[in-house]
Formats: sequence, C-alpha cells, structure tokens
Amino acid sequence: MTAIDAPIRTHLAHPPLEADAPQLRPEVGQTSSSRVRAGLTTGALLVGAAAGLAAPAGDAPLTTAVIGAGLLTALAANWSTCGMSVAAVVAAPKQPGRRGASTPARRLGWHAAGSLLTALPTGALIGAVGSLIGSTVGLAWALGVWAVLAALYGLHELGVIRMWTPMRRRQLPRHLRRTMAPRRVSFLFGAIIGPGFLIFIRSSAYYLLVLGLALQGNPVLGAALFGVVALGRCLPSLAAIIHTRAGGTMPGFLSAMCVVDRRVQIVTGAGLLALAAYAAVALLA
Repeated sequence: MTAIDAPIRTHLAHPPLEADAPQLRPEVGQTSSSRVRAGLTTGALLVGAAAGLAAPAGDAPLTTAVIGAGLLTALAANWSTCGMSVAAVVAAPKQPGRRGASTPARRLGWHAAGSLLTALPTGALIGAVGSLIGSTVGLAWALGVWAVLAALYGLHELGVIRMWTPMRRRQLPRHLRRTMAPRRVSFLFGAIIGPGFLIFIRSSAYYLLVLGLALQGNPVLGAALFGVVALGRCLPSLAAIIHTRAGGTMPGFLSAMCVVDRRVQIVTGAGLLALAAYAAVALLA
C-alpha cells in the first residue's frame, strides 16, 4: 500500500472492491478502439467549430461554454467509487435490524436534497467571487484560456495526454453506514458530495465548470449549474433502483457501471474538445 493509498482506503465508504481492478474496470483503450476515439475527436472538433462560427458576440460564447461544462459534469461526475457507494446505500434493501424506515425512492430524495443543500450555495459563491475578479480579466483572455484548458483536459479524458488533476484524495466516510439510518446516510452523503471538491472529482469537466464560473462571475448561473450537477450525480442511484426493481442485483450493477464509467469518460473528452473548438472559433470570429 502506497502513502497515497493509505488515507484513501481508510476513508472508503465500503471496503476496497475488485471493481477498481483493471480486469473489471478496463482502461480507456480497452473500452473503445483508437479509430473510434479518433472519429469522436474529429467529429467533436467539427461540430464545435461550426457552432462557434454561429456564436453571437459579447460574453455569450463564454456563458454557453460554461453551461456545456456544467452539463458534462452532471453526466460524467457520477460513476466514481463514491457514486457507487451512494447507489449501494440508496438502492439496496434495508438490512434487518437497521434503524429507520425508508424506501429506495425516499432515500434518493433525501440524497438529492442533501446534495442541493450544499451545491447551490457553492455555485453561487464561486460566481460571486468571480464577479469581483471578472472585471480584471478581459473577455478575450478569459475565453482563450478556457478554450486551451478545455482542449487539454479533453485530450486527458481521451487518454492522449496526462494533465494535473487537483482533487482531494478522500472518499465518503465509511463509518456513517454503520452508525446511522440509511436515509440519514443518504442525506449526509449528498451534502458531502454537493460542493464537488470535498471528495474525489471524477471528471475534468468539473475544473472547466469552476473556472468558467469564476471568469463569468454570475452567482445565479453558478447556483443553477451546481444544482444541475447535484441532480446529475443522483443518476447512479436512480439507475441502481431501476436495475434492482427489474430483478437485477447490486453486484451486477456495479460491474456494469465499471464499463459505463470509461465510456462516459470518452464522451466527456469529446464533449470538452467540442466546447474548446466552439470557444476558440467564437473568439477568432
């Protein structure tokens, strides 16, 4: 166990799973061929560039790019170990002898409420801070820097290059599952996940969302996009509920999500490249 692994493993919401092993969680290259990724990259750049040519003047391109990053984050920031841990708490049948009376649907509601409780003010705060510093950064510089970073992190998601990924190397506190009723655990897990940076950040799109909101400086937009991301991060739990109600098992669901995780990552990379091309062409045009 490395020095980095030690704090991670002690804060896992569940014991370390074999789902983190390469044979169950394939590498990007094993999920899709280089030809498929090259086609996605080319298509994404062309679509983004075409949209950039039609972009209006002013700060609209930056706003559109930030909204795009928010939607990508809502889709892609879910399929982490933390997301799977939450799904196991929310969707799994309550064990006999555990305190509290709840259903998976109610626990999902509690989880969404906890996530929104912390996500909305976080997004508003980032936007408010951005409104104080935004006037010191020109729109052209802001859009240009954002486009370059979006392109680099898009290539990072596609496995072409490696970029620095700042994140807090912690996961959801494991002891809560043993000491609290499932609905309370669902709520607290949501509250911890809501801001995004308190645990592992699964997708690079989150960095572009935060940067864009800081450059845009709009508290209302910040709250709205973080709210969308908070609801999007409930997707694994919703999928787990649907899967188990259809007769599936949680182990089967978790195994399938390990493959879905990588495919979502590839889509995210292509999406970031499309947004980068959009921002760059809009700036030049």
